[in-house]
Amino acid sequence: MVKMKKLLALSILVSILVITSIAMVIANGNSGAIWTTRNDCGDISQDVNHYARGEKVYINGKNFDAEDNDNDWSITGQPGGASCDPMIVVAFGDYTVDSSGAFCFEAYTVNLDDCGEYKVDFGGKNDNYRVDLDVPVVPEFGMIAGLATILGSVGLFFFIRKK
Repeated sequence: MVKMKKLLALSILVSILVITSIAMVIANGNSGAIWTTRNDCGDISQDVNHYARGEKVYINGKNFDAEDNDNDWSITGQPGGASCDPMIVVAFGDYTVDSSGAFCFEAYTVNLDDCGEYKVDFGGKNDNYRVDLDVPVVPEFGMIAGLATILGSVGLFFFIRKK
């Protein structure tokens, strides 16, 4: 009976310590919020969760603590067939938030072989986005200029040959 009381007291003490630890982590957690935008910075009303291959993912945030200036960030493919990159970190780094508590930076360009769900983590805050395969690939300017150069050269060749 004495062992049972000691075990019960120890269980209660451990439970109190665990609950106190969790409460301290929550109280000291970052109060900020993050969201993703496409091809530039924007406010939370411009939150984007669907991307085409070739588009740029920007990570935006606000209300981060001024004392918490250095934050690790990552973009990870989701497991279980939800992504073409399951549990693979496709981009990562660290970013210093200034005293305003707000930030925005270009984090990643969606690769041609990306698909499905990706998780964005910044300083313990999370957001998800999806790469849709049915959305056409967004060409870069260099590709468009190259194609225009080739077509212009072929047209010029036929124009000169015609004379």
